[in-house]
Amino acid sequence: PNEGLATAPRLVTISHALWVGRYGADRGIVGRTIELNRQKIEVIGVMPTGFDFPRPGTQVWYNIGVDPSQATAFGFFAQGIGRLRRGMTSRDAEDDLRRLIGTGEGTLSDATAARLREVELRPMVAPLRDLVVQDVRQPLVILLCTSLFVLLIAWANVANLVLVRAERQRHEIAVEQALGASRGDVVRRVLSESILLSALGALVAFGLASAGVVALLRFLADQMPRLPGVETGGVVLALVVAFSVLNGGLLGVVALARVGQAQIGGVLQAGSGRLTSGRDWRTMQRLLVAGQVALALTLLIGSAVMVKSLWRLRAVDLGFDLHETVTIQLDLPFAGYETYRKGARFYDRVLEGVRALPGVAAAEAVAFPPLSSVGGLTLTIPIEGEGRPALPRGMLPRGKVNMATPGYFSAIGIPLVRGRGFQSGDLTADAPPIIVSTELARTVFPGEDAVGRRLKLSNDGPWYSIVGVVGGVPGEAIAAGPVSMLYLPVMDPSLPDPKAWSRSPLYPGYMTIVVRTALPGTTLVPGLRRAIHAVDPKVPVARAGSMLEIVAASTARLRFTMLLLMVAAGAALLLGAIGVYGVISYAVTQRIREFGIRLALGARPSELERMVVRQGTGVVVIGIASGLAMAFALTRFLQGLLFGVSPSDPGAFTTMSALVFAIAIMATYMPARRTRTIDPVTVLRAE
Repeated sequence: PNEGLATAPRLVTISHALWVGRYGADRGIVGRTIELNRQKIEVIGVMPTGFDFPRPGTQVWYNIGVDPSQATAFGFFAQGIGRLRRGMTSRDAEDDLRRLIGTGEGTLSDATAARLREVELRPMVAPLRDLVVQDVRQPLVILLCTSLFVLLIAWANVANLVLVRAERQRHEIAVEQALGASRGDVVRRVLSESILLSALGALVAFGLASAGVVALLRFLADQMPRLPGVETGGVVLALVVAFSVLNGGLLGVVALARVGQAQIGGVLQAGSGRLTSGRDWRTMQRLLVAGQVALALTLLIGSAVMVKSLWRLRAVDLGFDLHETVTIQLDLPFAGYETYRKGARFYDRVLEGVRALPGVAAAEAVAFPPLSSVGGLTLTIPIEGEGRPALPRGMLPRGKVNMATPGYFSAIGIPLVRGRGFQSGDLTADAPPIIVSTELARTVFPGEDAVGRRLKLSNDGPWYSIVGVVGGVPGEAIAAGPVSMLYLPVMDPSLPDPKAWSRSPLYPGYMTIVVRTALPGTTLVPGLRRAIHAVDPKVPVARAGSMLEIVAASTARLRFTMLLLMVAAGAALLLGAIGVYGVISYAVTQRIREFGIRLALGARPSELERMVVRQGTGVVVIGIASGLAMAFALTRFLQGLLFGVSPSDPGAFTTMSALVFAIAIMATYMPARRTRTIDPVTVLRAE
């Protein structure tokens, strides 16, 4: 099988977008030969519209060619996709792959049993769904939960309005029935009105949701995987209509149940203005209000801890200067650049051209810049320090391997803590030089000066001499903090030995040009592209942007979640306040006769006002107590997104509880003031 792969002709399938955009939807594309990475490859198919597996933006799929005589176990990695047999789990697949790795002796050029144990080849099996959605599962779950919370708050408001309307309809329906209307006529009228109102509200909500999705795509399409595929189409509209009909019918049944409790004669004798709610219905209304307060407080506390987390994350010292720094990533094809000298000569000419551009203060190259999306490709390998106690390979400290040109650290603003930076001719030195981060120096040589000490990156590799220690920078996420990093010198085209690059464990194919410029934003990017293509127009430019954009992308998930919670919390707080005000206001209206009699018997208006506020406060306190318990569960779920903030942060819990209490009491106090305007004489005269 390996020989077949090694000798098989290279074939390619292209995306529908590439077929239309690059080849004008030419129906004769299949069977033609195109150039990809300087190689002639036959096109054997075009994928349908919308197919972008395994990630958005994928345009080309080609068969893998492996030459087992050249591949080594040290640099071997592969990703595969398979379908598990029924009843099998990911753990079962990992066990099978681990067993197969143990039988791989002789399959690669250096695949001896000892070498396989040394390089620690191991399988990692994960569901494909996790690869597709990446790390946005949690924000999407939060989006679903916050939407349900706001929906429940709105539903509670509507339910209270339905109950109030049912109270007012009791006399109206009693008159209709007394005049000959049947029970069926009443049921049809009430249900049709309820369903119609619910459907109208659902259509308005669908329009707002469609506008929200458009705004979401405009601002976050590049930061969230699979987001461009989100749309509010016919299926969503059908679900909205079905839910509105179900909701309208349910609320209509609730209203009919309330209306049907009273006898026609009793209602007509009491009159429409003297009906009072039953104790059970008043209790239901108060429970709905308490639920609204609880849900609003939950969302407010969640958004508060997220805001606090983002604020502290923004205050973190990144260890480099992200302002006035632009990066552009290159993917150097192997064809035409097979040796280190050819690759180094290419980058040397590119850097020379970039430095000549107006507004460029410095230009250097690095394999993996801080917070780069390709940072996950860095090799994390065991490190052996000279003179340190001998440890088994699995217990050795580990560090990420990087490569940089001599002026990289000053160009990006990483401080030199000890020793010196790289110099021209370092690659030809007897002892290959290396620069380490402060984290790696502390780990390998705790309490000692690392400058002048030596490191070994693998059991059969050379010893590297540490010439400098630089400040630490984050690897793939700001929240993870600085990583243990070691830097090797690269890009010396004057090397006399074409194989001298073997001292570096990485071929300089993926490199990022780091440019220090006084020009605003990414206005320099077109000039950078021209400088690169002036050296070789066939070299693809993978990514271009400022370090500010890279930092923003690294916090996109946190900002997205925070924005969702803040919007939902604001809506929930507004709806909750309206709900409290509405219920208390209606309760005051229903008790005007009682308050008038109390005033006639000597009660003071201020006493009635305090009584209403006290009763409203009891409902609010119950809601806050419930909301604190729910918020504690929510912040535990958000724990993976938090940075420097405890899930039970007392400041967030206390502040938001006080805010909800103050707003709820205000919403209670406003209708309570109406008790001061009640005229007892007018009330008694009505009796």
